[in-house]
Amino acid sequence: MPKRPNPWHWAYSYSSLLNVLGEHQLRHALRYGRLVQPWRGVVIPRERMGDPKTMASAALIAIGPGAVLSGFTAAAMYGCSAADTRRVHVTVPTARLPRSRPGLLVKHAAFGPEDVVELDDLPVLAPEIVFAELLCTGPRPTALACADQLMRTLPEDLRPAFQKHLRERLDKRVDRRGVAGALAMVELITERAETAEESALRLLVVDAGLPAPEVRHDVPGGPRVPLAWPELGIALGYRDPGRHPPEVARELAQDTGQDRRLTELGWTGVWAGPADLRDPTALTTRLRAVFRRKGCDQVGPSPEHGRVRRSLT
Repeated sequence: MPKRPNPWHWAYSYSSLLNVLGEHQLRHALRYGRLVQPWRGVVIPRERMGDPKTMASAALIAIGPGAVLSGFTAAAMYGCSAADTRRVHVTVPTARLPRSRPGLLVKHAAFGPEDVVELDDLPVLAPEIVFAELLCTGPRPTALACADQLMRTLPEDLRPAFQKHLRERLDKRVDRRGVAGALAMVELITERAETAEESALRLLVVDAGLPAPEVRHDVPGGPRVPLAWPELGIALGYRDPGRHPPEVARELAQDTGQDRRLTELGWTGVWAGPADLRDPTALTTRLRAVFRRKGCDQVGPSPEHGRVRRSLT
């Protein structure tokens, strides 16, 4: 590749490369796949397809001045690995005309310079704006997982302020759809969740009307469990043997040591898998049965403060 004429994370405007390479060389590189055009007016090296920053830069070039990164693309820029980056999300001022296209979602909204921050030379909407929108519009498990990940990156003294700013943003939101559920989800955000699946499980049990569990609880004399109701001696975790090499998968699938230790301590362990995140019916039925065996019958279907829907999507 030649020296980049407009080095924005390896994304180039078509016109700038045309000036450097000339029409013949540029067309040759595109024809034989060294360069690709994800959208009209922008060119990137083929090997950079799928790179979040390259694709974000390409989208901003394609849309033109005034566009900023938003949605899950902004969450990825803030370091949230759970963000769905299959499409690039950008927001433009309401007066602008650009439309969405394959792989590029365009939203129109009013925002000012004070609502935009710069990360790695990329304009990104401020985190409270990004996450207020994500918590309202979903997919909710992914939105909560990203919020948990962002919370982990913040200094401890700034974490309450982030939740406070989120509440304030939601209170002022003109479009009230999803606000009640989003406010309920703000209370679930924690820096202690270690995986996106744990975040999804936490949302799942609250959706089902169960009490919110403690996150990363150390069982006295026993193991640390991802989610727990210590007063009842119930632990909830996630196992996905399919993600691991065969030998590790077999060990996970047959991991009775942790279960045995929990049982010896008077605890009951419940383990979820990928199928439970797709359809939580069987898991919530098992959890309700365990709660009742432990003497807790208050496990009705409706949590307080804004219905957090039973579905995970």
